[in-house]
Amino acid sequence: MSDKLFGSGIAPLRQPEFRDLWIANFLSNLGTLMHAAAAAWLMTTLTTSPLLIGLVQTAASLPAFLLGLAGGVLTDLVNRRRLLVGAQLWMMTMAGLMAVMTWNGHLRPIQLLVLLFLLGMGSAIHLPGWQTLLQDLVTRDKVAAAVSLNSISFNLARSIGPALGGFLVGALGAAWVFAINAFSFLAVLAGLWRVPSHLVPQSKGKATPRVVLHSLEEGWKFLKETPLIRGILLRTCFFMLTGSGVLALLPVVARDHLGTGATGYGILLSAFGVGSVLGAIFIPVMRRRFPIDTMVGVCLGIFSACVVVVGLGRSPTLVAMAMFGGGLCWIVVAVNHNVSVQLCSPDWVRGRTISFYLMTFQGSLAIGSWIAGWVADRMGIGFAIPLCGILCACGIFLIPWFPLTKRVPVGAAPQ
Repeated sequence: MSDKLFGSGIAPLRQPEFRDLWIANFLSNLGTLMHAAAAAWLMTTLTTSPLLIGLVQTAASLPAFLLGLAGGVLTDLVNRRRLLVGAQLWMMTMAGLMAVMTWNGHLRPIQLLVLLFLLGMGSAIHLPGWQTLLQDLVTRDKVAAAVSLNSISFNLARSIGPALGGFLVGALGAAWVFAINAFSFLAVLAGLWRVPSHLVPQSKGKATPRVVLHSLEEGWKFLKETPLIRGILLRTCFFMLTGSGVLALLPVVARDHLGTGATGYGILLSAFGVGSVLGAIFIPVMRRRFPIDTMVGVCLGIFSACVVVVGLGRSPTLVAMAMFGGGLCWIVVAVNHNVSVQLCSPDWVRGRTISFYLMTFQGSLAIGSWIAGWVADRMGIGFAIPLCGILCACGIFLIPWFPLTKRVPVGAAPQ
């Protein structure tokens, strides 16, 4: 990647602390996405119900809705490194427990959902602290680049992890994939250990119930007084409610419509990940050259069309191409929502506003996945997924009412 092509998009990687965490996060994301693919496919072998299969994504995402605000409050109050270390150890334990129960043959659909929920609890505490810590390592003018690089890390792993996870499930079984994920958390622990103490904000005191409640009150007050952020959260909610069904029901598409195995399912997810990486790489450049809402609106329309193709397609190649296009547009929409929230937030409340965003994102993802599974259970995936795409396109009508930024001329720096 050259500066001429990507501008300041890769500037944060020149900082050793950011680069170490970025690499560690990639390795951990690789394990997590292998784990997610293995869990989703394992559920298809435990049940034929599209609802239960859709609930795999719900169970993984719901904790971020229920605990995301607590994670944001703790991020603003306590030492972020210690908070992140605790969350990593918790997730490592849950992944290890899933591996042991699968090896012993004791894992049933409900137990799988419960363990995914417990694993998600650690992620709910981890995510606000992680995103805030990354911003601590860069100057404010590099926030968009840092968020994009964080997304590239996740989606680069998504371009490799699901296919690798699907292959390993077929070759070794889901238990081995869960065990590999448990070990992958060591990478982040090592990366956190290498961050110099002076770059990590220290605790602002004890996180007593009174302090936590006061911090929550401050966060809600800031949100009430910032209509721009409320509008962004509304758009995020609608996008995730309607757009999440395609990922939740993709295992059913692979099994019933395309007749592929775990490896084929992993390849479809990887196509989505490759598209997401490509989209994330060019986001900083696109933000400088095009109006933000125009760019997001176009990508929202293309994403919706791709979802319809996934629901109706019967060719693995066609569906993979649609997943690639969907991933590219998905990341442009999601990252610009995320960046806009962060750029509207002063440092003193940034952890809480990030948690508001993550609660909205993950909560809507969980609810949308459940609704998509419920509709598919009754009407079939050939109806449910195209319906998701059509409804998602309606989000374009929210753009004039709830812009992501104050209006700026084309070519001006985003606010």
